[in-house]
Formats: sequence, C-alpha cells, structure tokens
Amino acid sequence: MLVLILFSFLLVAPALQGVWDFRTQFVLEAAVFLTGGFWLFSGRLKGRLPAILSEKRNMPLFLAAFFSLLAAVLSPVRALVLPEWWTFAAGLFVLVLAGCLDAGGRGRADIALRLSAWLIALLSLYQAFILKSPDITASLTNPNALALFTLMLLPLAIMWKDLFLLGALIITLVWTQSAAALLALLVTAGFYAKDNMKAEDIRKNWPLLLLMAVVAALAVSMLEFRSFLDRLGWWRAALQMFAASPALGFGPGSFAYVYPAFHGTHSSGISTIYVHNYYLEFLAENGFFAFVFWGWAVAARLKDAVGLKKYALIAVLAHSMTDFGLAVPANFFVFCYLLSAPGPQPAPAAAPASDKKTSAALAVMALACFTALCGIFSSQLKLERLRAEALADLSAGDQAGAEGLLEDAARLAPGNPLVPALLGRVRLRAGFDKKDTVGLFTAAVELERAVVINPYNAGAWRDLERIYADVGEQRLLDGLRKRKAEVFR
Repeated sequence: MLVLILFSFLLVAPALQGVWDFRTQFVLEAAVFLTGGFWLFSGRLKGRLPAILSEKRNMPLFLAAFFSLLAAVLSPVRALVLPEWWTFAAGLFVLVLAGCLDAGGRGRADIALRLSAWLIALLSLYQAFILKSPDITASLTNPNALALFTLMLLPLAIMWKDLFLLGALIITLVWTQSAAALLALLVTAGFYAKDNMKAEDIRKNWPLLLLMAVVAALAVSMLEFRSFLDRLGWWRAALQMFAASPALGFGPGSFAYVYPAFHGTHSSGISTIYVHNYYLEFLAENGFFAFVFWGWAVAARLKDAVGLKKYALIAVLAHSMTDFGLAVPANFFVFCYLLSAPGPQPAPAAAPASDKKTSAALAVMALACFTALCGIFSSQLKLERLRAEALADLSAGDQAGAEGLLEDAARLAPGNPLVPALLGRVRLRAGFDKKDTVGLFTAAVELERAVVINPYNAGAWRDLERIYADVGEQRLLDGLRKRKAEVFR
C-alpha cells in the first residue's frame, strides 16, 4: 500500500503543478495525509511500527514542523499563510513515509518519478520545438522551477541508464537559459570530482576541469546586472524581516504579503513574491528555530545519501542559493522524497501491545482532526469561489452583485484580509465614480479593517490615503500616515 501511495503522489504532483490552486492543494495533500495516516495506523494495529519513526534523527524534522506551525499560527497574516504550512507538512510526511520503503519498494516508487521526468521533458520539448515558446515551463510554474526539476532528475537519469531521458533533460535545461541552474550544475560537478578524483586524476583530467572553468565563466556572463541587483534587494528585505521577527518569522509563504513593508517606497527594481534564495526565505518566514531544525534534518540525511542521488540533492541545495525553485510545491515534494534515501536500516520497532481502547481513541482523534481539517478547507474553498464570482461580476459591470458576494465572504471568513481589501476597493471605485462622500467613507471602513488584519497591505494603505486626501480629512490622513510609518520603515 505504501508503494502505491508514493507512486501515485510522485506521478501526479509535478503534472498538477501547472493547475495548482487551493482546490488542487487540498485534494492532493488530503489524499497523502489520509492514505499515509491509514497505513501508519494499520501498522500500529498489527503491533509493528516502521523503524524510521523511532530514529533519533527524526526529532529535528518533527521540531522543524512544530516551529513552522507555530510561526503560521502566530503570524500577523495567519489566514493567508496557514495553507502554506500544510504544503511544508505534506513534504515532511512524504519524507517520513518514503523512509519506510525497503529497497524493492523504493525501486518501484522511482518508476513514478521516472515517468514524471519523461512527462515534464516531453512537455518541455513540445513547448520549445512545436509551440516555439521562448519560455518553457512544462507543467511547472516558470522556467526557473523547471530548471530545478531538471537538475534533480539529471543524476537519476544517469543512475537509471536512460540515455534518451538524459538527453531530453539536458535539452530542457539548456532551453530554460537558467544561469542559476548552470552554476548549480558546476557546483555539483565539483563535489563529484572531489569525491571521486585523486590528485593524479586531477592532473590527468585537466582538459575537463578547464572546460568546467569555461562553463563557469559562461554562466557568470549570463547573469544580468539588473537581476543581480534585484536579488540583493530581495535578500536584504528578507534579512530585515528576520531581524523584525527572528524567533518565529512571519509564517510560511508570508514573504509575498509582508515584503512591501520592507521593500520601501524609495526602492527600485521589480517586485516579487519570492526571495530567490530558499535559505533566506525559510529563515525570514519560519524563524530561527525552524530554520535550525530543518537545516539539521537536511544535513543529516544528505550525509547518509549515497550514489548519484546525493548529487541530485547537492544540485538542489546549490540552485536554492540564488533561485526559488524549491518554493514550488511539486519540486519540494520530489526533493523530500529524494532526501529520504535511507542509510543503514535499523530493525523494525515493536509497537506496544495492541489495546483496542487505545486504538479506538487514536482512531477517533484522527478522524476528528481530519474532519476539522476538511471543514477548514471546505470553508476556504467556498471563500475562493465567492471571491472568483465577485471578480467575474466586477468584470461584467455588476458592482451590486460583487458587493453582495464579498459581504457573504466577509461573514464566512472575518479574519481574511483579502476580502475587506477587495470590498473596500469596489466601494472606493463606486464612490469616486458617483462622487459620493458617504460611499467613500464606507469604503474606508472596509480598508481600515483590511490594514488592521494585514498591516502589510500596501494597496489598502494607498487607497485609504487617496480617500482621506480627496474628502479633505487632513487629521485622518496625518494619523494614517503615522500608523503606516510604524509598519513601512
């Protein structure tokens, strides 16, 4: 059953990334939690627990999940970041489950990964040579995410001795034109040479090393100075976020919402929802404790990794220094699966003698948790539907219909800051169109609620400034700017 769970997950996750939304996330992650949880629970009933659950090296993993959850629950934008924690938790759960596979089961699960690699490669080649697209993505988020997926699978294609897949992945990687991927490939090649070449080998293989140096120079030449400066700005903002909340950060996925407060109105360059450095992003979003424990867990497993999978992991970690590919759920799930490559396997741990009352209590608790989770996700799905319908009504010119739908959404999710921000903007537009002062103040009420729930929403602050300046409320405008200055420093 475990092989089937992981086989299905690895097969569909990369394909579904192209249509990733809240509904897709819920279905995929709920499926892996439900089926994987059932497998673990059935193992307990049989009186045998998977050996990996008793390993001491898993403690940092569980602590990373705990502190990341704490960061999400205590986040100033909690309603927006909690779904992101579930993605992190799903990746860790896949890591734990995959660690329970024996060699035969892992080989069968790898078949799904190989099929996914072929799917991504064929989609990439179709986009490049049939559609003539300059920016290929396959079913992933963008060329950067595709580059990281390709990097992860290149060493595995060599391990599988699938030369056709290897060629397709190389063409895909070249087509992404990712300088970060090329640099990561060179770093990985350097580690491979260090591990496998002796001193005399280095002298014998100087042409290969010279070629690597030339490729490194080419990769550096591909870097755009403007892109480099933008990255420096994003990294600086992430460090400022960490300095503002070092222990727990702002919650998983919060950079997209909090970044405007640390970007500064004086800053130049393009905006972003990613730091383009996984380490700084995780640190700023999840805080010091989660960062240390997650880094500890990754380092421990990297140390135990063997064969070419080790170099696939090194490629991911090198690429993540300058890009965001690991923040894409499908890539993160595959990375966690590869990270689970076991070292020496301890003997299976014996579970306590099966107690029907204890087992029944655990089953009831698990069912209650799953029911509560389904309720939360169901409410979120309904909220997403109401927002989508409201936006459709706005596009069709039906402002009254949009307001009604957004009012329903506000009652459904009073803690979600996106709803009052959108409702306030709708009423703001109507107030200016009709030159209706009362309507503008009605919009201001919603926008004020939006900045209370999410003080980092630059658009809501800007709309409030526009309203107070237009109606001539200088006192309110001065007070607003003072409050904004405490957040946007």
